[in-house]
Amino acid sequence: MEQVRVLHVLHSMNCGGAETLLMHLYRGMDREKVQFDFLVNVFDEMYYEREIASMGGRIYRMPFLTKTTPPVYMHALTKFFRAHPYTIVHSHLETTTGIILGAARRAGVPVRIAHSHNSRFTRVGLAAVPENLFKSWCRSRIVPNATHLFGCSEIANRWLYGKHAGESTTLNNGIDVAACAFREDTRAEKRAELGLGGGTVFGHVGRFNDQKNHAFLIDVFAGHHATHPHDRLLLAGDGVLRGAVEQQVRNAGLSDAVSFLGLRSDVPQLLQAMDCFLMPSKFEGLPLSLVEAQAAGLVCLVADTVSPESDLGTGAFSFLPLRADDWVEAMARVTPQADRQKAAAVVTERGFDSRTQTEKLQAFYLQCVEDLCT
Repeated sequence: MEQVRVLHVLHSMNCGGAETLLMHLYRGMDREKVQFDFLVNVFDEMYYEREIASMGGRIYRMPFLTKTTPPVYMHALTKFFRAHPYTIVHSHLETTTGIILGAARRAGVPVRIAHSHNSRFTRVGLAAVPENLFKSWCRSRIVPNATHLFGCSEIANRWLYGKHAGESTTLNNGIDVAACAFREDTRAEKRAELGLGGGTVFGHVGRFNDQKNHAFLIDVFAGHHATHPHDRLLLAGDGVLRGAVEQQVRNAGLSDAVSFLGLRSDVPQLLQAMDCFLMPSKFEGLPLSLVEAQAAGLVCLVADTVSPESDLGTGAFSFLPLRADDWVEAMARVTPQADRQKAAAVVTERGFDSRTQTEKLQAFYLQCVEDLCT
């Protein structure tokens, strides 16, 4: 069988959850059999761009809906798919997947995969009504245009596919478990590098956007820090709201206690330095960073708006309502897990090792092509 090139469609290949998941899968593929290419909507150099090129992947760019009208976008997509005859198109762009796979179908792409990574629209409120109505229409076009439905969790599948969720396949958000597995020497080295003292270290990994709820996170840490002045907060990631959150930290007098680490290639090592992972997101499908945090044996305090499937059973994991007092009280009770090394094995047993998911996805792609030949 000839090498199969799979086109993944998403906004960018910067350092986010879906992007990192794809890179875990991409690195593990037998690239003599399956190669990944990417269609994105950003024109600046992206975090993973050079690595993709080094592995033989191609990157195509196209303006997104915010810069052109939907009919023009749909026409451009159809024209692109006809000029680049892929056998498999795998879309990760939430509701916009309906438009993408519609264009792929019109262009004759035989295998069209929708993949859900979230559980709600990213914008809420009256001002977002027109946009969300359009997104709802786009979502209604997914099932008619897709040949296969994927998702990271049951809640993600229900959100994007509705009554057709039962027809979807759950692909776990696989991580590099070995890299995240706790090591005492790594913890000591990273804490020394970051200048962390003996206090409890809280952490968060995620984009600075409304969904991740950083403003709430800073509020609860401020409440905790008032009675635990030696504790620290590490924030890894970047995004449009980072400047506003940095200002919030300065206004709260927390600049010496909160570290903004930016985009990092050493997240597994950063997790070793932490004692507790905080995730107050307003909504999530099943976040990759939370899987990594559990593999590292961290205590996890998680908003009850996050998928119940996120608790993989590694030990100290608590769902909390988004009430500041509840979080401040829970943070005061945090005691690092005594035997963090055991957590990695639990995550592997639950099927969240990227090697398992890579084998599953590679076999699926190859089977799709084989079915087309019979």
